Amino acid sequence: MSSSLVLSKDAQVTHTASNGTATPDGTPVGVTAGATTPDIPQNSTNGTTTGAHTGAHTSANNVSGSVNGTAGNPAGVTDRPTTPASASATRRDGAAKAASVPPRLTTTVPAEYVHRAALAEVFLTGCEKTGPETYILTGQWPRAHTFFTTLDGRHDHLQACETLRQTGIYLAHAEHGIPLGHHFVMQDMIVTTHPEHLTIGSTPTNLTLHTTLSRPGRSPQFTMSLTITNPEGQTLSTGHGHFTCISPAAYHRMRAASNPDNTTDPTTHTLKALVHTPTEQDPSLYGRVHSRDLVLTPTHQPLTYRLNPHPEHPVLFDHDGDHLPGMVLVEAARQATYPHPPTTQLTHTHTVFHNYVELTTPTTVTATPPTHTHNTTTHTVTTHQNNRPTHTTTLVHTHL
Repeated sequence: MSSSLVLSKDAQVTHTASNGTATPDGTPVGVTAGATTPDIPQNSTNGTTTGAHTGAHTSANNVSGSVNGTAGNPAGVTDRPTTPASASATRRDGAAKAASVPPRLTTTVPAEYVHRAALAEVFLTGCEKTGPETYILTGQWPRAHTFFTTLDGRHDHLQACETLRQTGIYLAHAEHGIPLGHHFVMQDMIVTTHPEHLTIGSTPTNLTLHTTLSRPGRSPQFTMSLTITNPEGQTLSTGHGHFTCISPAAYHRMRAASNPDNTTDPTTHTLKALVHTPTEQDPSLYGRVHSRDLVLTPTHQPLTYRLNPHPEHPVLFDHDGDHLPGMVLVEAARQATYPHPPTTQLTHTHTVFHNYVELTTPTTVTATPPTHTHNTTTHTVTTHQNNRPTHTTTLVHTHL
């Protein structure tokens, strides 16, 4: 499947290879984009990206099949920047390294470096490298957001998921030289939030993100973990995930091989191909305030829904793409498990991406009956297309 949580529109990029010849995929081996960038290991036979998964994971075989462009079940959700940017990432060096927390900046990192189109959707503000694999980033969550919002005045769990997604993509571009135009395939993402520290105050919440990003050699495989704290040192969220970087040519081959119908090229699809059916549902039944935020339509089967997001949603579809973004799937899982007991908060999600969610194929969303402990309620939600699983999210709600 394909990248991190929100897909970015493909950009037409032409880089120059180390031998001085232009390459059609935009980012082959040894590309030069203003400055020398790390080579992405290539297979000498077909030119596709290769490399082993950096973590033990059940979808490892799917991942390797995706990366080398051979037929198989690709895992993940692809993310790409909207357009190439000449702006360099916001980075602190020199004297800033003497401080345990870098000075607060008043601007965001380039939107292209986190694969967002709208500046308002960029949650990172700066970065300092503190070790071979460690970084301290800064960020900010607004007091009010049009989509990442809760009904009880707390920051949203899914906003922490989006922040993790942005962090991995930013560091890959800014610190590891992955060219703009590459796709990011996220295999899994685990996020835990602490609602007792997520109350929204009278000012935006400034963030410090202590992050580790591991990349064996020059592999296209990355493993990331982070801890998000507020200025008082309280932990707001922790997270972990694996993702892979893929060149445009390898991505095109992988997507063509993953098409379940094998009749059309899915990379030619845009969001215009996504059919949305208006409904008269009450958004509060799914824990939402606005009807535009609904992504599910109920069916006659209990705990079973049809995925039905609106392709013009300004946050879920921040930019165009050829398949459904991962954040749509996580939101579908959350809505499918509502209403949970009203005294609980979503505190943990574990998401695995199995296959691409195509725009033109009906998608079924199924939730398991909840299991309970003395203070938690747990659900598992799976999406399917053509009876093939595309993603699974386990959600834990904690009784406050």
